[in-house]
Amino acid sequence: MSNPQSPTRPTQARVLVIDDSKVVRVSLRKVLGEEFDIVEAEDGEAGWEALLADPRIQVVLTDAGMPRLDGYGLIARIRAHDAARIAHIPVNMVTAADDDAARQKALELGATDFITKPFDKAQLLARVRAQARMDQTSRDLAETSEALIEHATDDALTGVRSRRYLLRRGEQDLAFTRRHQQDLAVVVIGIDAFDQLKAQHPAAVTDRILTAIAASLGQAIRQEDTLARAGEARFAILAPTLGGGEADDVCNRIRQQIADTPLALGELGEPGERRISLTVSLGLSQRKIDSAERIEDYLALAETYLDRAQAAGGNRLVTAVRAPAPRQRISIDAALRILARGDTEKLGPHIDTMMEQILPLLAFCNEHQQWQIEPHLEAISQKLRR
Repeated sequence: MSNPQSPTRPTQARVLVIDDSKVVRVSLRKVLGEEFDIVEAEDGEAGWEALLADPRIQVVLTDAGMPRLDGYGLIARIRAHDAARIAHIPVNMVTAADDDAARQKALELGATDFITKPFDKAQLLARVRAQARMDQTSRDLAETSEALIEHATDDALTGVRSRRYLLRRGEQDLAFTRRHQQDLAVVVIGIDAFDQLKAQHPAAVTDRILTAIAASLGQAIRQEDTLARAGEARFAILAPTLGGGEADDVCNRIRQQIADTPLALGELGEPGERRISLTVSLGLSQRKIDSAERIEDYLALAETYLDRAQAAGGNRLVTAVRAPAPRQRISIDAALRILARGDTEKLGPHIDTMMEQILPLLAFCNEHQQWQIEPHLEAISQKLRR
């Protein structure tokens, strides 16, 4: 926990001091507290939680022997973490001057340096300063690298994400939806008859068409969705938690919106009032239906469905055929009890399943009593099979 006597100083580096000895923590705070913002923890587990929760921590000082989680276990856990901020943070083991075994073990686990007791103020300050600067430099480089990657994964013409970015982000979304048992939709949208548009209009016009479609799709998606350009005249949407009939509805709204909004040639760089009517086709794959292994597989399935949609004439959605939901059955005894209570509205959804159960009994009675109602029984059977 943060030392209540040391107010947070946003301009200073933050140092995490972990030791089960309050005396040691106070001693380190006295040396470092004037120059650094100090966070204290009394054992490895508390230190680990503080490190995960506070992204401003840039240097860690930890004792070796502590309850719950010792310094060795803490270093191993830090170095094994997936996040670079955690895995690469400078970690110092606080040891006695003659404890060579502790030093060797900590070094093998990935300790950055050692702080010996009793503390040399000048040496301690110099090491923590250097490590804080090193950590800040690493963070700055990581941010710059990430920014370059993000910029490189944008489509230059339309401004949406690239296929490369979609695949990278898709693996993250797929892992999340699997972990939380949620759905995931991958939609590929293709402009119908785009080759004909290219033959009829100059490149400047078709480029504006692509930009206009991208803008329309950008307005149709949610904040958590990802829109990317997946081909010359194709776009893809990655939509976590979207599935089933709702995914169909979203796709059909997109399709209808584009079909209902012709683009004026004047808006596309050609003179005249004539408008171009465009249609798109869509292919939709879903995690809970298609059950593919990788995000590339879901994208490939969606592209296959799109190809089928355009081959069938375009301006349509194609997705995997869903298995019909099983009909809920109700026993005749339960139906009679509901009927006796007068709750007839509750029986409406169960008429077919009730008749399926009654028909064999009616057929038996007809044969035994010679009622001669075979035509009526056959008509009922045909209605149930529809």
